[in-house]
Amino acid sequence: MRYVTVKQSQANAANEERRAQEKAALWLVQNYSGVKEMKISKLDKPNEFGGGNYAVDIDNINGTKRGLRIGQGSKEEFYNEGPKLIVSFDDYEQVLGIKKDHDSSRTLKSVKIEYER
Repeated sequence: MRYVTVKQSQANAANEERRAQEKAALWLVQNYSGVKEMKISKLDKPNEFGGGNYAVDIDNINGTKRGLRIGQGSKEEFYNEGPKLIVSFDDYEQVLGIKKDHDSSRTLKSVKIEYER
């Protein structure tokens, strides 16, 4: 049996959270043009009964006070099928200054990102 220290467990959780945050941010940048800045929330995970989503909120997109929720129903869906837009609002593209335009060559290098810890 392999034991994991509390410190290692916390490091693993932090790594999982950052990986999910970056994957959601990259999904947004590659699926929408015009994304210049964003703030990414902590990772939400389904509870022990299966309620909730494996997702992050992406707020302050391009300096607005509005945001989107990106994720999937489970961790497995998030990594196997990829993230998707879970929650948006009317006219979100216009309000956020973004446009649906898939381009997998886009990266996060030119985007200002603040990660919540």
